[in-house]
Amino acid sequence: MKKIQNKKTLALLITIVMLWYVPRIVITWLVDKWYENLYWKECAKKDREILPNTELLISACTNPEVRGVPGGEILFVHERKTGEIYLLDLRTGEKKQVPNDPLVLENGIFLSSELVWLRGFGDPNKKDYILDLTSGQRYELVDLQHKFPNGVLENSELNPELYSYFMGVEKIFIHHTYNQLIALAPDFRQHPERNVVFYQGLFGLQSIDAKHGELFEKLMKDLKLDYEIIDFSHNYTEVPSPTGKYVVRYHGVYLSGTDVPLIIYDYEYHGEYLVSDFSKAFRSWYYDESGIVLTQGGYYYQEILFNSHFPLPRPILKLNLSTQ
Repeated sequence: MKKIQNKKTLALLITIVMLWYVPRIVITWLVDKWYENLYWKECAKKDREILPNTELLISACTNPEVRGVPGGEILFVHERKTGEIYLLDLRTGEKKQVPNDPLVLENGIFLSSELVWLRGFGDPNKKDYILDLTSGQRYELVDLQHKFPNGVLENSELNPELYSYFMGVEKIFIHHTYNQLIALAPDFRQHPERNVVFYQGLFGLQSIDAKHGELFEKLMKDLKLDYEIIDFSHNYTEVPSPTGKYVVRYHGVYLSGTDVPLIIYDYEYHGEYLVSDFSKAFRSWYYDESGIVLTQGGYYYQEILFNSHFPLPRPILKLNLSTQ
């Protein structure tokens, strides 16, 4: 009798569990299917209904995230829908695979189509590397915070030892937002000890009132050395086009050295609401300066029935410049 009672109790518990969880599982499955159908319908719609004066570069259906590469010939693409990561050649449409290094996706900043700076976030306890995309090899950068723990100034003058790190240097890159400079030797692969990362805070008190990257620009001018801007956010500097004919500033695209605008970015562009900050919309120059690569950001679809917001993507576009 007791066994029968136990079996009835167990059956009742199983029934309660089934009545509680099965409907929830079914509802979750139905919502997921509904969202998947909505996703493909809306992304295809966004691909068709692109903004005036634009061209489709990457479909919204891939849920794309892109980063600019100096020169404008290549885009770094992460298709969040598929998980695919590659370099897109804007001239040919060819896709080139990227070495499987997790730091590329996490915090990679492109110096060229072959070199990526794997940033240590300005933390002296974290190392900075240059990743060679052709070989997949990492090369550690010498952090000048370790070489000059008390800063690069002595009695308000630059420490003479600092100049040795710029003798015979081949490439110099400045990232204004991060307040960092990278200098690479001509044979940086064979002599990584000559490649450095330099934080503007090492200028001590001078850095407090200085603009982002300002002290680096002054130093490079004094040393008569050229440098490249690798900061595509343009929060603290202009981003020149490949030939320097045009520049991107906070609110749009201008003829270099003037206040003559080619594009003034607005939150509402031709009736389509975009990301409010142009620094978040601009991704790269197009290699022939005929336009810029633009992301519109994602958006949310609100469903009252489910009382939920569902994230949906937009495509990556080329916004053509009007030079008339």
